[in-house]
Amino acid sequence: MDNTAKHKVVGRIVIEGNLQLCSPAIIGSGDCELADVEVLRDSATDLPFIPATSLMGVLKHSISKEKLNLTPTEKEQYEYLLGKETIDREDSIQSALLCSDLTTDSAKVVIRDGIKINLAEDKKKYDYEVIEPGAKFKLHWEIILREAFEKEIFKKILATMLDAMENCRIRIGAKTNQGFGCCKLINLQYAELDFGKPEHVLAWLRGDYFAAKTILDTTPFPVNEEKIFTIEALFSIKNSLIIKSYPHDLTSPDAVHIKSDSNYVLPGTSIRGAIRQRALRILKTLDIPDAEKIIDKLFGTVVKGTKEKIKGRIQTEETIINTQGGMVVPELQTRIRIDRFTGGVIDGALFDSMPLWQKNKEQAIKICLKIKNYEEGEPGLLLQILKDLWVGDLPVGGEKNVGRGVLEGIKAYIGIGSAPPISLEAGPNHTLKITPDDEEKLAPYTNLLDLLKQKEASDARD
Repeated sequence: MDNTAKHKVVGRIVIEGNLQLCSPAIIGSGDCELADVEVLRDSATDLPFIPATSLMGVLKHSISKEKLNLTPTEKEQYEYLLGKETIDREDSIQSALLCSDLTTDSAKVVIRDGIKINLAEDKKKYDYEVIEPGAKFKLHWEIILREAFEKEIFKKILATMLDAMENCRIRIGAKTNQGFGCCKLINLQYAELDFGKPEHVLAWLRGDYFAAKTILDTTPFPVNEEKIFTIEALFSIKNSLIIKSYPHDLTSPDAVHIKSDSNYVLPGTSIRGAIRQRALRILKTLDIPDAEKIIDKLFGTVVKGTKEKIKGRIQTEETIINTQGGMVVPELQTRIRIDRFTGGVIDGALFDSMPLWQKNKEQAIKICLKIKNYEEGEPGLLLQILKDLWVGDLPVGGEKNVGRGVLEGIKAYIGIGSAPPISLEAGPNHTLKITPDDEEKLAPYTNLLDLLKQKEASDARD
């Protein structure tokens, strides 16, 4: 077959749908007028949008050639579909997949407050814009089919990409390890246009792609699984809880619990900050050398004096607080500030806050933790943190000095790879109750000190 025939366009595949946010998302613009980090907006509509480059970059990373175990032919077709870029550009391949920027008709953008982990750092307080959950962005893909392309392999790769989006396995934007950017593909439409058929050509010219609507029933490629350790734990609030948000309305309390899309939430950023500090404290208590480096490698950091970033491997989720049946309610509490030297009231220092209070001991909060590609000792560290949360030794949120943020464990599920989860329940005096069989399964991960010392000795030999 001559080169011209190979490049002949023989059809197109068109895919449309909506990418719906399941958690808040940060698609930064680089502008800083209203907040330290602002959401990228369409200048014509002033509504946020997702650049095609952001989505395709995440997808190519999540289903890279290395994760799919492709044959040489399948690798070649993968490069035809998603493109290939080389340094000299002579061997570069243009992608056959055309992705438009993802726009929306309506989206709510709010400003949240943040704080840097290093409390000694100047300008540690900052704020950032987020797109609230529920926003739907329009997805439009066109795949050019040429004579040299293997359509069935293309469809198999597309099925793998769509499966990842339909099952919430991709995240877009910033702070994805802190619960942001989770999204799901809904309302999927798929059409194959064969330009050898006159009716398909007419449908293409009219823009009526889905007159030739078909179903993509191709099986996705299996994706190599990472070593993943997960904890999903259910808690009740012992007394009260507040993750502070500051209303702009002068008639509102000085501080209220943070909301997202009208729901009270436990942000992943709050959980991450609490467990990071506790993890560091545990390692220092055990006199582990280079404790800070271990924590930076696990949680991520920015290298001091440079712009180099180390992406963490631990992931937290933003979860909705269960308020059904009035189980958890906000209540106003007025307080005063005390002069620590005289013990008297500071004049003009009256303030109020509206924390959440729980009326019973049922499940109100879910905390989700995950470590990707975990190393020896790291699951044990996470289990130790779970124990501290469970017994109320590790409070979360603000105003801890007056007893807020203390949790009581109810149930937990421990996931190790693809094995069935291990279930833990509350025992007497808020202990963790576990069956002998499950205890044996967790035994290799629970002796934290021995595992970390073994890893330290191994690293020293290397």
